[in-house]
Amino acid sequence: MISPDLILKSNRRTLSLCIMKDGRVVVRAPSRARQSDIDKFIFEKQSWLTSKLAAIENNKNTYYDVMNYSVLLFLGAKYSLCKWSGKKIAVGENFSILVPNGAEDSKILSMIKTWYRKQAKDILFKRTQEIASKLKLFPQDLKINDSKGRWGACNNKNVITFNWRVVMLPPAIIDYVIVHELCHMVEFNHSKKFWSLVQTFLSDAKQRREKIKEYGFLLEMFKRK
Repeated sequence: MISPDLILKSNRRTLSLCIMKDGRVVVRAPSRARQSDIDKFIFEKQSWLTSKLAAIENNKNTYYDVMNYSVLLFLGAKYSLCKWSGKKIAVGENFSILVPNGAEDSKILSMIKTWYRKQAKDILFKRTQEIASKLKLFPQDLKINDSKGRWGACNNKNVITFNWRVVMLPPAIIDYVIVHELCHMVEFNHSKKFWSLVQTFLSDAKQRREKIKEYGFLLEMFKRK
């Protein structure tokens, strides 16, 4: 049986189970919950746990080269890193990203991060304007940030901010993030009305919402750079 890595007790009334991004299994339980009840709860969730943990392991195998920075994700595709004689980072042929030959190894990832931010501003701003025109939802301003916890945000002044890492996602998922934030201009919450609105604009919104979970590890990348 798959056992939890951590059991957290609090004043909550029900038992819940979640799997962290790193694969740890965490159970949240009422303060007075008996261990036998917790064990029974976990036993009943074994099928779900097995499926989710297998998906996480598969994801690690699929994106291992991305996680260790040996290749880069750009618009959902993998790009190899190559040196060239130019002075700036550029996109080369055959899915390659070209890095200046004279760049110090210790500074390359910082340079790549700066390059990503510029691409994010150019691509996300243009695409948001295109989608906003179709949906008739016009934000007051667009910004790029380095948030570690979310793909985007919309405040009560209708200013939308995107995490620069969004530009690593496939185009269809980028569109989902954009539509998601534009819909917050109408519904400033995650209520049924909000999700219904997203569904109105994207008929396969649920599938895209599930798909973006596969890329959650990207939010942890470049933290130390």
